[in-house]
Amino acid sequence: MARVTVRWIDAEDELHCGGVEDLDRALEGRWCWVDIVSDLSEAVSQVAAPLGLHPLAVEDTLHPQSRPKLDLYPEGPFLVWLTPHLNDQGDLTVEELDVFIGPTTLVTIHDGVVEAIDEVVDDASRLLSKGIDWVLHGILDRLVDSMLPIADRVGDMLEDVEDRMLSEPTRVDLERLYRLRRQLLALHRIVSPERDMIRTLSRERDHISEDVYRYFNDVVDHLMRVEESLETYREIGSAVMDIYLSAQSNRLNEIMKVLTVVTVLIGALTLISGIYGMNLLGGMWPPPEAGWAFPSAMLGMAVVALLMAIFFRRKNWW
Repeated sequence: MARVTVRWIDAEDELHCGGVEDLDRALEGRWCWVDIVSDLSEAVSQVAAPLGLHPLAVEDTLHPQSRPKLDLYPEGPFLVWLTPHLNDQGDLTVEELDVFIGPTTLVTIHDGVVEAIDEVVDDASRLLSKGIDWVLHGILDRLVDSMLPIADRVGDMLEDVEDRMLSEPTRVDLERLYRLRRQLLALHRIVSPERDMIRTLSRERDHISEDVYRYFNDVVDHLMRVEESLETYREIGSAVMDIYLSAQSNRLNEIMKVLTVVTVLIGALTLISGIYGMNLLGGMWPPPEAGWAFPSAMLGMAVVALLMAIFFRRKNWW
């Protein structure tokens, strides 16, 4: 069941709140804000014609969008805003908010509760009396402010993985690192376009006043801070991966050095045992029939192995 809430400011600067049945009366006021929640297809079709929403923009609201976008129609700008969230398991989810901006109307469409909108509703009387662009700024500013803690949380998880990678890395740590790098990439694909979208939107003088333009620039600054943090964390993630690969390569080299030394030592002992295993017994020393022959051969093999080990150690080969 869709929930359509209509808020408007009349000529006496008084705030009113109603449902879709009050839409015609709300459009006669100074400013009108229509908020649509849940069953979007039914609700959007009810308000599309009275508000003059472009059919292509209406179609976009009915299908989930994978990237933020800003379309400039003759009826006004249409904004698709994506807000990332991290659940308790550390998985990244995205919340979509569709916004129509008209000369005197603002339409926000979302599926589920958006905390930023609830916060703006509490201050709707002050913001809406100043204009719909101030309401839009209030929503976007709060959505952007919620992004920086998410980036910092991903950074904290990345630092934890980094510490483990530098001590005793496991396959689980490697999988966590890959997941965090994918999350950072997904966040960057959201934040970077939205920064450019706000810059473009703030220059729309038919819908964004000069006073609120400066505040939109502040939102851009916040997005730049988030983007810079993401870039830093992405570089850290790449560095951690390089450190892990270098550590694994060095560890493999150390293992190969030890195995090579062991192979050479065994090869020398195999040579001695092979000589004493021949059937040509004449002239062999120590004589095979002597009781001390076997202990002598074993002692000789041990001495050869020890001398070779000392030689390798002095050459710093192991």
